[in-house]
Amino acid sequence: MNIFRLSGDVCHLVAIIILFLKIWRSKSCAGISGKSQVLFALVFTTRYLDLFTSFISIYNTVMKVVYLALAYATVSLIYFRFRNSYDSESDSFRVEFLLVPVAGLSFLENYAFTPMEILWTFSIYLESVAILPQLFMITKTGEAESITTHYLFFLGLYRVLYLANWVWRYHVEGFFDQIAVVSGVVQTIFYCDFFYLYFTRVLRGSGKMSLPMPV
Repeated sequence: MNIFRLSGDVCHLVAIIILFLKIWRSKSCAGISGKSQVLFALVFTTRYLDLFTSFISIYNTVMKVVYLALAYATVSLIYFRFRNSYDSESDSFRVEFLLVPVAGLSFLENYAFTPMEILWTFSIYLESVAILPQLFMITKTGEAESITTHYLFFLGLYRVLYLANWVWRYHVEGFFDQIAVVSGVVQTIFYCDFFYLYFTRVLRGSGKMSLPMPV
């Protein structure tokens, strides 16, 4: 554990909590992509199956359980408790265009051809693209509430810090996880435009972040 990994975990947790509280307090999931949240729940499910097979540390176990619980609680809020506020028409990204290639790639590129390893690899690949339905939804509607952009900012910051963590581990421990690093870089690239808009618009005090409407 190093400061970059710890900070990344904190940012990840903060992002999830921000989103959950936003929905719970406003009693609305307007502007939130339910499809992205389902994908993230699937990411955590396939990655943390080792909860039943191995123990690393109390910290590791607690964080995994919290991520899983919050992910499924958020999905429940969107599709059940506050489903009347869910904008399914704008949340129209075709997730099969993500799931099929990711599933195929996880079978072709992995560290061991075993069920647990393939599912772990699947979760890494899927996480790198799981945010795309949310970004697509924001682009389609043309704007996003500041609280939603704060969620996306911390989610992107988590990934940037994890990249720093991998650089640190490579120089200090000689450890290099090619699958995780490449997937992390791809995921970070998706946030680049968002980061620019976040710093130039949201942090200047605008209540919402306006985006160019798609042609």
